[in-house]
Amino acid sequence: MLPWRVLVDTDGLLGLAILVAVSLVSAVINTMAGGGGLLVLPVLVALGVPPGVANGTMRIGVVTQNITAIFAFRRHGFGDMPLVLRLLPAMIVGALAGAWVATRLSNDVLRPVFGGVLLVWAIGLVVRPGRFIPAASEPRPPGVIAQIASVAIGFYGGFIQAGVGFPLMALIMSYLGHAAVRGNAIKVALVLGFTLVSLPVFIVAGDVAWREGLALAIGGAVGGWIGASWQAKRGAEVVRWFVIIAVAVSGVAMVIGAG
Repeated sequence: MLPWRVLVDTDGLLGLAILVAVSLVSAVINTMAGGGGLLVLPVLVALGVPPGVANGTMRIGVVTQNITAIFAFRRHGFGDMPLVLRLLPAMIVGALAGAWVATRLSNDVLRPVFGGVLLVWAIGLVVRPGRFIPAASEPRPPGVIAQIASVAIGFYGGFIQAGVGFPLMALIMSYLGHAAVRGNAIKVALVLGFTLVSLPVFIVAGDVAWREGLALAIGGAVGGWIGASWQAKRGAEVVRWFVIIAVAVSGVAMVIGAG
């Protein structure tokens, strides 16, 4: 149990307000870089939501943040639907498998699993943040390796979602060679696609808290639009700095939250 879990409960407006604020910040981080879910998941658990339900509920905010982000990116001419359509089927397969596994595990199992995964992210993010800063090169078409990576990323996203933006950045920007802003536009479309498929698995399993999810949806929608619009106007350099800030903040948060 997190040591600060008892401080606030989502039965009151304060808890819901905290979720709106955290979701907004998380959405900006996710849209600009990645790792925003590393903030949302432990906050949900700290507010009294069981780990399995928190894992499903956080995806509602992910859906709304990526919907508004896609509209903002398209408004500024960013996106690559052909590439999204080539990678998304493999990610959907992985996401369905990951979500199925997650909904079959008890909270007693999920709690240490989530804590361990998030702690590993924290160590990697804080100790070596440079590995998550994409170095775009000449774009290449997605081949077999990209498809295999897409299945693995989809499985991770379906299982825990939090932190899925970082391997996606590595695939889209570092490996496939797309520039930062364009790569983020591709990333949010892919995340929206496989999240829309994995979320119903959690709904059917009863692992969604709708009141908390609505709070996350409100903050996520606003944050997704802000993050996408900001980087579309400011360019790649602001994305680079946000990656550095995101990995540091989410990493430190996970060191505290996983303890």
